[in-house]
Amino acid sequence: MVKYSQQKKIKNIIQYGNAKSKSGQMLRLKSEFDFVRENGIKYVGKYFLLVHSKAFAKRVRIGIICGRRFNKNAVTRNRARRLIKESFRLLKSQIAASDIIFIPRRRIMSKHLQDVQSEMIELLTKAGIWIEPTQKEDSE
Repeated sequence: MVKYSQQKKIKNIIQYGNAKSKSGQMLRLKSEFDFVRENGIKYVGKYFLLVHSKAFAKRVRIGIICGRRFNKNAVTRNRARRLIKESFRLLKSQIAASDIIFIPRRRIMSKHLQDVQSEMIELLTKAGIWIEPTQKEDSE
């Protein structure tokens, strides 16, 4: 028999709106990354750093910086990128137009998608670019 204190709370994956991936949602050029890094505001979380700046285009775009300094193993780096991309894909309809850079920390590797999502919502709220969902979207 498992004691109540030992039971894990099961978290659900959150999705708002249409979660289709479209091209043009990623920062690609070095100049775009440099602009966000120089003019953006940095927020530090447990699993990643978030740097955001106002977008010239009226859409949300992200970039992920995960180099060899994070981990020498490419499989590990790609898992960190996938966790962040999937969390962003599910939440992007509630994010205000901005350019965002995520820089993962090593702690993200032991976490699940739900943990990364909750951390992302927390940092986006702190940054002031998270749009609270309306009751109509919650019921769908």
